[in-house]
Amino acid sequence: MRVFFVTNIYPCRGRPWYGAFVRQQVAQLRRFVHVIGVINIPGFRSRLNYLRGAFEVLRKTSKVSHDVLHAHYGVSAFPAWVRLRAPLFITFHGSDVLLPGMFHRFWGRIASHLAGAVIVVSEEMQRRIPGEVIPCGVVDLSVFRPYDRHAARLRLRWSDRKYLGLFPFDPQGPLKRYDLANAAVERLATDGPDVKLVVVFRVENQQMPWYYSAADAMILCSDSEGSPTSVKEALACNLSVVASDVGDNREIMRGIQGTRICTSKFTDRRRCSRLSGGCSDSRGSRSRCIRWALARNA
Repeated sequence: MRVFFVTNIYPCRGRPWYGAFVRQQVAQLRRFVHVIGVINIPGFRSRLNYLRGAFEVLRKTSKVSHDVLHAHYGVSAFPAWVRLRAPLFITFHGSDVLLPGMFHRFWGRIASHLAGAVIVVSEEMQRRIPGEVIPCGVVDLSVFRPYDRHAARLRLRWSDRKYLGLFPFDPQGPLKRYDLANAAVERLATDGPDVKLVVVFRVENQQMPWYYSAADAMILCSDSEGSPTSVKEALACNLSVVASDVGDNREIMRGIQGTRICTSKFTDRRRCSRLSGGCSDSRGSRSRCIRWALARNA
């Protein structure tokens, strides 16, 4: 099968972490001997790149016949729409549907009507835009595996004397709610534990297992998510996870020792005590993550 991905979230120079989950999906499909091309539209640099992307789509599809054109992220559907002949699939990933306000909902619905097939990554998203639920995040288990914590901290030059909460997101991203994670850790520190929040986001995706292995817990406080790949990556590395009840977190983490689902009130003292509980042994989360992935993506 010959497939072309059109996306505005993809690793590039200066942003090696950006859209790593899309690149992982490309790599996985190539392992199954599919021919996969990628048109990356760096819309964060200029909106004119969407127009350039449309011309690139037209040029590529006029030269070679494709079985499917797959747009990742709602706005990528518009340049992908100018393709010749190939059917158009769209995957919505979260913020392109779940952000508050009419703007995103309006453009998301328009984009969904341009496609022959619509994919959403969680049931929460499906309630807003009809589509097939296929969770995102093809985690390469040969890469995302646990390392010895002491060896990982030695490699990263992190202290062995502290509890370390990992925040693997851009702290400037308003949806990720760094303010809540930081407030929770600060409140916890006043109760006695020597705990520190470590922010890591400008890192090559293949290096992340060392960071997951070195931490005591990963913290996700997002206001909204689709199907957060970071949770699956952390669990594949046997890392405890404390997360808000968004996307498919509850389903992924159900029954895993050392994980916690919390409300957005992370600054409440009772909720902070849950963070402390999250810094515990989560051995077995990798096998649970594997079983979940096989069940949902079979």
